[in-house]
Amino acid sequence: MGLLDKIRSSLPIPGRSFRHPEAAGQLLAFVLWDRPATVDEIVALVGAVPGASASAVSGSAASRADVEAGPVDAPATEGPVEVVIAGRTGVVLSIGTAVPDGEAEAAAANNPFWPGATEAVARHQAHLIVSVSDQWSEGEDPEKPAEGTEVGGRHTPTYAAFARLVAALLTHEAAVGVYLGDQGVVYEPTFYTEAVDDGGNGLPWEVAWFTWAAWETEGSSCGSTRGLRVFGHEELEVRGSSAQPSEVMDLLANIASYVVESGAVLMPGETLGYTDDQKLSITAVEGSFVDGHALRIGLP
Repeated sequence: MGLLDKIRSSLPIPGRSFRHPEAAGQLLAFVLWDRPATVDEIVALVGAVPGASASAVSGSAASRADVEAGPVDAPATEGPVEVVIAGRTGVVLSIGTAVPDGEAEAAAANNPFWPGATEAVARHQAHLIVSVSDQWSEGEDPEKPAEGTEVGGRHTPTYAAFARLVAALLTHEAAVGVYLGDQGVVYEPTFYTEAVDDGGNGLPWEVAWFTWAAWETEGSSCGSTRGLRVFGHEELEVRGSSAQPSEVMDLLANIASYVVESGAVLMPGETLGYTDDQKLSITAVEGSFVDGHALRIGLP
């Protein structure tokens, strides 16, 4: 069981009668630093984000009120910081130890685009537990977009706020990376912050939300997504396709972006395609690349 599982219960896995998992009501990330962060540093970093505010929660008894810090013996260096960003509520808690059991280093090895990721991540000596809730902050109007945001799909406003908050905490010189447990990947600070900056106030920022990959094996192409369960969608996969891995990657990225932004729900037995003539089958299968079930897209 990983650190993320210790903080938030595992999402439901579809049984014999297919159902998508429940969307996460709380988004979580672990921002890795090479030393513990102070409350003042966290408040300053969050305060630099347009439309965001942060304040320290006084009293040690409140240190786990909104976010459980995982291992019982992981000391919080100071009390949590409450955050309001883009109308959503969040919490940042500084933990004065590395992520336990080498979990972050193992996840860093899953990032093929960051040479030396494992060695770089091994430098972290502390981490920030970052949480953003689907709840609106007090006094906010859910019908009115908050400052610095644009109206997106069902889930995107909350995750946009989450991505901005994580990016802000990665701008500090002590930042080593961000571990997104739902993806099982650690991203380099500049890679993540640039992905968010490039999106501006618009959407999507796919790499900040979910990841996808494709590869060739035994003469055919395969691919999979990681992170869609956060949004209440089962993960996608392609197996045994004659298409190039780049085509598989484009397909997975486009479908994943579509369901997250639009809220569309894919179900087994349906088909999808870019044209009226293209009909790619959707089948519920035991996941080949993720635990539990997945939706296999029948790309020839």
